[in-house]
Amino acid sequence: MTEYTEKKCPKCGQQLRIPKDIGGMLMACPTCGDTFHSDFKLAVPGRRKPQEVVVEVFELPGKILQRITRFFVI
Repeated sequence: MTEYTEKKCPKCGQQLRIPKDIGGMLMACPTCGDTFHSDFKLAVPGRRKPQEVVVEVFELPGKILQRITRFFVI
């Protein structure tokens, strides 16, 4: 598996290698000096997906209530 993605410079067409863990950063072509943004990425390889974190945040209050109500059985 490669650790970079290949992208062409929008101005001169030079083939560039951009690391996979970089996203949404301002890049400059070493040949012509044109600046452009790398593709935006939400997840970094090896980390949890943002969707999993969102699900946990929304499920947390329900889990807390389930544990608390065990002590207050009427």
